[in-house]
Amino acid sequence: MSRQRTPEEEREEIERYVGERPEAVRHGEFNDRVGRLPVGPARGWRAREQRAKSCEVCEGDLWVEGANGTQIPCECRQRRSARRANNRMRAGGWWHGTSLSFAAPPLASVPVPVRNAVERLCTEVKDQPSGQGLWIVGGPTLGKSALCAYLAQRLYPTEDVIAERTGDLLAHLRWLGAVKGELAVEKRLQTLLDAPLLVLDDIDRPIRSRTPSLPLALHASFSSRDLIRLSNLLRDRCAGMRPVVVTSRCQPETCAERSAAVTGDDLVRGLIATASGTADPFEDFPSYSQALLVGAMRELEGSCTTQLLDAAQSDAVAA
Repeated sequence: MSRQRTPEEEREEIERYVGERPEAVRHGEFNDRVGRLPVGPARGWRAREQRAKSCEVCEGDLWVEGANGTQIPCECRQRRSARRANNRMRAGGWWHGTSLSFAAPPLASVPVPVRNAVERLCTEVKDQPSGQGLWIVGGPTLGKSALCAYLAQRLYPTEDVIAERTGDLLAHLRWLGAVKGELAVEKRLQTLLDAPLLVLDDIDRPIRSRTPSLPLALHASFSSRDLIRLSNLLRDRCAGMRPVVVTSRCQPETCAERSAAVTGDDLVRGLIATASGTADPFEDFPSYSQALLVGAMRELEGSCTTQLLDAAQSDAVAA
């Protein structure tokens, strides 16, 4: 039977332990094998560290106290939300993102005539397409892409719409032609032609939403063949009395000139394709493709109702 220690002996042992100052216990490497307790930092330490470094105002809480004592989102939280929404827009799957409404940003500032035109078009497409589309004109921050996403969300569940960015669509058609052949391109164009409603965002700026990794996949311009495919698609949609919704930063009469801006790199690539026998010689001339695109744009303008997102400019035109 062990002897019970006296208080003096316990105090001496404590002073000896404190005086030696033992080193902190060092755990071994993380081991997640079955039957062993994991050794390492607590779960969620990466998220806590990221939140702690996110903002000096809210110190990672993402909420701050307002003037009236209520909790409001911090600026860093709003920036994160805007960045996530922008990434969803650029990803192409617009209908999988946040639900859009005219009662909340970014559609809250859309003029009333544009709202009524969009709602009327949704009703007509569901009931009976009349062939009358919309041409939405506005600046870079007035919500053109958000309107396209709203149309996609309203009509995609019933398979009544196909929403595409013009630059991404032309790049995808070029990739289909190079990898799977022209038959795959024709099938894709036929799908776009048969859709009850086709939405093309930024028709005057055929620029890809993401920078390509390959040098031949140009980011800011396209070849004549791409623009001819776009012209044929628009002509066929207008001939079949199928509505089209397009957005642009400039007026319809100047969209063709901006869209048909073929750079030297495109022309060189077209000439190489002609020499190798993989392209039509007539498609290598910018003037030819521009003439076709101008005619298609005029037909599209005649079958669409122009709507201005700038309220002041819209009132001036109406006056």
